Amino acid sequence: MSNSSLDKQGEIIQEPKKFSLKSGFKFFLKANLLMIFILLLFVINYGVWRGTGGSALGMFIFTLELFLILIGVTACVKPTTRNRKFSMPQKNEWLGLGIATILFSLMSLIFTGIHIPYPSTLVLLTIFTNVMVALYSIIFHKPAIALYESNVYGEAESVMDYTFKFIAVLFSGINYHIQIILMRLPLILNKLIAIVFVFFLLWQSAVLINVFEQ
Repeated sequence: MSNSSLDKQGEIIQEPKKFSLKSGFKFFLKANLLMIFILLLFVINYGVWRGTGGSALGMFIFTLELFLILIGVTACVKPTTRNRKFSMPQKNEWLGLGIATILFSLMSLIFTGIHIPYPSTLVLLTIFTNVMVALYSIIFHKPAIALYESNVYGEAESVMDYTFKFIAVLFSGINYHIQIILMRLPLILNKLIAIVFVFFLLWQSAVLINVFEQ
């Protein structure tokens, strides 16, 4: 029988069983949908790939799938479902998303200095910002999660509130979803995979940079 309780935000948290293939599959599917979006951002700039760009992108996919298998198996352990309330986006939320996207796009242009074209620069900036937060999360695991949730799931009303919300998603969303899964593991495994995650992101960024002519 499922056990359920309410957290401090009034959300229903259910822990139906100790192991769930469905939980791991859902994570794996969502992660692969994100990967497809990333690949589209690189395919747009196909005209400026180096001769071995396709091989580099293939390496990116292969390494990513290996890591996703590891995390996907972990996601099956002690699955937790958080039923968050959904509401249609309001005007301020759309404006906040637009502002955050523009700011993020402008910041990503720093990678044009190493000949990475836009919009592929968005992927590199996302990876590097998540690396910084992932490093912080190795030591300050719970504070990193709490900070993300306060910005993303806390009460938001103004355009500025929503801007900070979407900036948090872009800057550290990937790290957050990995850290939430790592919380289910014993401390030693948690820290070990957290360190592997940092090196994984750095490796992936190096691989993606090699897609383009330098």
